[in-house]
Amino acid sequence: MSPIPVQVFRDYIIEKLRKANPFLAFAIIETAFVLGGAVVHIPNAGASPTVVKNRSSFPASAVQRTDSFVTYALDVFTTTPTFVTWHEENEISYDKTDSVLNDHVLTLLEAVGDDILYKWVTGIKSDGTADVIPAANIIKTTGSAVAATEEGQTGNRKAFTYDDLSKAQSLMNKMDVPKTERYALLESYQYKQLIDSLSNNQMAAFQQSADLANGVVGKLAGFNIMERSTVLAFNANTPIAPGTALQAASNIGALCWQKDSVALALGEIKPFQDDDNPLYYGDIFSAAVKAGGRCRRQDWKGVIAIVQDAAA
Repeated sequence: MSPIPVQVFRDYIIEKLRKANPFLAFAIIETAFVLGGAVVHIPNAGASPTVVKNRSSFPASAVQRTDSFVTYALDVFTTTPTFVTWHEENEISYDKTDSVLNDHVLTLLEAVGDDILYKWVTGIKSDGTADVIPAANIIKTTGSAVAATEEGQTGNRKAFTYDDLSKAQSLMNKMDVPKTERYALLESYQYKQLIDSLSNNQMAAFQQSADLANGVVGKLAGFNIMERSTVLAFNANTPIAPGTALQAASNIGALCWQKDSVALALGEIKPFQDDDNPLYYGDIFSAAVKAGGRCRRQDWKGVIAIVQDAAA
């Protein structure tokens, strides 16, 4: 088999990334600002000037604005190599090589999507200490009791309702973030709970506002609603890293954001291929992707989590 052109593979992954994780299209893409292939620096403006009514004291005192930076690193995601033996390539009726490559891509994309969502609610401060979405930006669900659905959870949780989403809208309004380009990504069961909480009129309007080509299933409370099998998980108000087992009291969370408030960047995308390897009697394939993301603001404005609350 001839080697895969890197640019072809990169374009293929980017196209698949958008299809597998459509929510990633609704963020600031900062790939062009990756420094040294590993880090992105986002400038944050300092305090705005004060306003004095009917100023009577002159000269006015000039104050220097102190700007700061939010920084995030790109992580390296690699797949475990897979080998396809010579006799498989010649005897199997389907193209196993293509199937293996597709499997590597889809696995990478799922991992990148999970990690970007986690990075949008966590980060590193300018002083190098850990940062996390503040409790003031976390809304707890208020619906009727439903059984916990995720492996590791026990007991009941309060369902996700339209009122919870409306609270997120009000909180985002108080943050003075733009009312356009707002998105809410809901875990599949929470999405069903939201739908169940709608009135007939709300449901009709919701269905008419769908933009399925871009992954938007409808619009409610000023948010473009999207659905995904997994979104976020929390222990109390602390986000749980992807791949970490949930505990009995862990809670599932949805994420609401305004497009200008979150960012992501893709670094190098590279396929690895070793044809006719004498130790494996066939071809070996693997892949690597650099990716990262962050809330773009140090004050966390424009990013809100709606997290399950415990129920009796």
